[in-house]
Amino acid sequence: MELRIGCSSWTSDAWSGRVYPKGLPDGERLSVYAKLFDTVEVDATYYRSPAPGMVAAWRRKTPETFRFTLKFPRDLLDPKQPVDPEKVAAFLGAARHLEGKLGAILLQFPPWVRPGRAQTFLTQLLDTLEPGPRYSVEVRDAGWFRGEAHEWLLRELSDRHVALAWSYLTYVEVPPDRTADFVYLRFIGDHETVPAASHGEVRVDRSAVTRLWAQRLRDVHDTAQMAFVLFNNHYAGYAPASVNEFRAAMGLPTIDEGRYARGARRLDDA
Repeated sequence: MELRIGCSSWTSDAWSGRVYPKGLPDGERLSVYAKLFDTVEVDATYYRSPAPGMVAAWRRKTPETFRFTLKFPRDLLDPKQPVDPEKVAAFLGAARHLEGKLGAILLQFPPWVRPGRAQTFLTQLLDTLEPGPRYSVEVRDAGWFRGEAHEWLLRELSDRHVALAWSYLTYVEVPPDRTADFVYLRFIGDHETVPAASHGEVRVDRSAVTRLWAQRLRDVHDTAQMAFVLFNNHYAGYAPASVNEFRAAMGLPTIDEGRYARGARRLDDA
């Protein structure tokens, strides 16, 4: 299994002086991040579909071995609105500018999207997606994981080789169901336990949760081709430290995430 472990975004101001040298221009953060981690989940695309030129710039700033995962724009994930094939195609067209660095695309549905009418919308949306990219679906209401709705969800995703996102959320238990040949694992937490104002330090001990999901990932090591593992600052307070905790749980060497913050201003100082 090819394993990639990173963070949900590279833009956190709380990392200044911890990951990035103080005063580093925002436009140089991605280049530093990509020298430390081999993947990132782009949170910004959830709020707005990116311009192709911006996506191409991300590709240019990162090494060939780096992989991006993009969040599907939220305005295309509203079951109260009809599926818009033109806007879907426009987003996927922009995503293609990553070329071989496109790792996966995440369809993150909000908690208010529940089984029922949303099932028809989900089917229509999945059928609109062009083949090629890896896709993962995250649902955040417990009703998706019970009874007929759960069976339906697993069948719909499996038939299309779309992964059910394994997501750690503090308000719903997401089962580690396999519906594709890859795993998309997200450590999210919540905004109340670890608010943005407290980011930059580990605030909550999530080590037991980290070890649990690390074991679940080891359990599918021989059958999954790839796994993306992404950590949000809201998980424990400081995503780079959470990455290292997970790496240790998987028996991997940890990353010195502060080597540039300590004064290596040149991006080629490895």
